[in-house]
Amino acid sequence: MSSIKIELDIKRIEELGKLRESENISFRSYLKGKDSNRIDKIVHRLNLEISGQIDCTKCGNCCKKISPSLNKKEITRISEIINLSVKDVKEKYLEIDDGDQFFKDRPCTFLHENKCSIYSDRPGDCRQYPFLHKNKFISRLYGVIGNYSICPIVFNVFERLKTELKFKYKKNG
Repeated sequence: MSSIKIELDIKRIEELGKLRESENISFRSYLKGKDSNRIDKIVHRLNLEISGQIDCTKCGNCCKKISPSLNKKEITRISEIINLSVKDVKEKYLEIDDGDQFFKDRPCTFLHENKCSIYSDRPGDCRQYPFLHKNKFISRLYGVIGNYSICPIVFNVFERLKTELKFKYKKNG
């Protein structure tokens, strides 16, 4: 395990996200030329290493900043848990964008003291977030960069990946 410090301060992560926006776009271009399978292996290892050092319930920023997409089965399950009809759940908690259904409130209605009150029945998007365990990391870099300033795990994995690949940012080119 590496001795590089893990950044947990979400305000600092947000600041660095703004400061490093151009660098991250440059790194995205740099990664496009790399072997996808090799990058996946590195990202999966870093994800395991870093996520094991971060307690998401001390952050909860994903539940404060983004909204998961929900399928019919997830909506039905939530309606059963909170004892409302599917119609009422849709009217009270969801919005539709391009046919996809999302929680409309941020922070999430079900977030209480940085913990999910429907954790065992949370939507698949929530279960899988921040998606670093998935393959094809290089093809999902816009989403990764979007989550860079939201999730300490993503931030630290992305920064560690830059270090491991010996990425050098050139400000003007």
